[in-house]
Formats: sequence, structure tokens, C-alpha cells
Amino acid sequence: MPRKLIENKDTLRDIPLFSELSIEQLRKISSFSKLKSFDKHDRIFNEEEFYLGFYILLKGSVKVFKLSRNGKESVLHIIRQLTAFADIPLFEGGNYPVSAEALEESLTLFIPKEKFLELIYTEPDISLKMLAGFAKRLKSLISQLEDISSKEVPNRLAKYLLKEIKTAGTENLPEPFVKLTIPKSTIAAYIGTITETLSRSFKKLQDEGIIRVNGKKIFVKDLKGLKELAK
Repeated sequence: MPRKLIENKDTLRDIPLFSELSIEQLRKISSFSKLKSFDKHDRIFNEEEFYLGFYILLKGSVKVFKLSRNGKESVLHIIRQLTAFADIPLFEGGNYPVSAEALEESLTLFIPKEKFLELIYTEPDISLKMLAGFAKRLKSLISQLEDISSKEVPNRLAKYLLKEIKTAGTENLPEPFVKLTIPKSTIAAYIGTITETLSRSFKKLQDEGIIRVNGKKIFVKDLKGLKELAK
């Protein structure tokens, strides 16, 4: 792994899972990890495949999802830069419980299970330091499930847009914006709806003067209104 990914501000330590680890511990992890690239729509792993290890997304975006028996897709996570995924089975055992697919050209850091567990056995404090990261992930998932069960689609969309704007770093601009780089069908599945309902929600926000749409870019005209809707 390139040295600058550890020593620059955008480092492994920016990942909640590794935020409490020392620089030396991060260097040890990077020494046996491998860079893996994926093209758009490449499957990274499939549900029930033998578990080999977990990933950190360095560039691009990835969807983590499950398919029901009738083929309906439920998007559990949309993974963004410097986020770990497929890390839960590392400790609980078993195969991959979900599938993952690249939504665009993506670069990942693959951390093999066996090597990582060997490191933990020699430095058990690593697993304790990682618990905080797991807690943050669990809190995020619980919040998402609560939103799906208790909020209307426009409210869920507003919350999604605010999260994406923060990730894009445009929240302090006169008109914060986000560029939609993933299909609307994926966004719809992620917030627990269908594409047609999502499109109607976009139109509703636009008609109310909260957002304006310019191609794939969504500009926020009324940030206060969007935040109120997201509550």
C-alpha cells in the first residue's frame, strides 16, 4: 500500500474501525494487505461465498446488498471512500452474509482474514480498539432501519442528500450540491422505496423550492428546509 495513504491526513486512521490504532499497528496491517481494483458492476463477493477477508474502499463507491428469494434487492449500505466493509464476519465466522458490487470504477484495500487474525493474536489490544468502530457502524444501521420504518420517502431522501453533501464537502457553499454517481434504483433500494416513488420525491422537493436539479447534480436552494425535512 502506498506510504502516503498512511502518513497523509486521509489515512487508515480516518476509518472508524481503525481510528484508535497506532501508526505502527496501521503499518503492520498495510504490510500484508493488497490493492484490488474493480470496474463498474464488478461483483466483489457474493452472499454465502467463503469468507476470505474484508475491504477498505479507497476510491469509487460500492453497494452492499442482499437478494430475497424472489430476487428483490435490498441495499444495506452504500460504501464511500475510506470506509471498511465485510468486516463483521471476521469475528463471527461463517461466509459472506451479503453481496457487494462496484457502482463505479473502484479501488479497494483487501485485508486477508488469516493474516489479520494472526496480528490480533499477537496484539490483542487491536480488537479492543476496534470495538468503538463496530459500535459506530451498528448505531448507523439502527438509525437507517428506524428511518425506513418511521419516516416518509421525502424525509428519507432529505436525510440521504444531507449525508451525501457532507461527504462531498459542499455543505458550506451558497448552494450545497451533490452529484449522483450511482443509479436512482440503488438510491431507492437504500432508502427503502422504489425508483418511481423516489422520482416523485425528487419532484416534490424541487416543486417546494428546496432543491434544483441540473443533470446529475442536485443543488440545495433551501438548506434549512432540507434539514427540517430530514429530522
